[in-house]
Amino acid sequence: MTSQQLDRIVDAQLCAEHDGDLEAILAPMADDIVHDVVGSADGPIQGFEAVRRRYQEWSAATVHERDVPIRRLYGRDFVLEEHAWHGRLTGRAFDIDGHGRWISYRVLWLLEVRDGRIVRQTVWNDMSAIRRQLL
Repeated sequence: MTSQQLDRIVDAQLCAEHDGDLEAILAPMADDIVHDVVGSADGPIQGFEAVRRRYQEWSAATVHERDVPIRRLYGRDFVLEEHAWHGRLTGRAFDIDGHGRWISYRVLWLLEVRDGRIVRQTVWNDMSAIRRQLL
């Protein structure tokens, strides 16, 4: 895939996450998607419905204000996106109760794509920054 094609996928994902549009988040994902939030207690999950549940929980616990791009790196079938996430943690996420507090932290997001579909997402959240702000 070209960097422009990968950009369209990433930009659409970020926009959908910001808007909390679950169907748009899931639209480019393969049925057997692997979603790995590194350090998550439930580890990597696989399958469309499992990813749907994870995003439902995330959307219910957060108010996503904006993403500030830092950089993107491209490979033949992947893109590595680094951005700063800004928003409010209204519920429980990262095993922490947010109590409506605003936070910002860096995210490293690896999207692997095959035949135009996302087959794997690996997400690294800056847990040190999150803990400093919430604990």
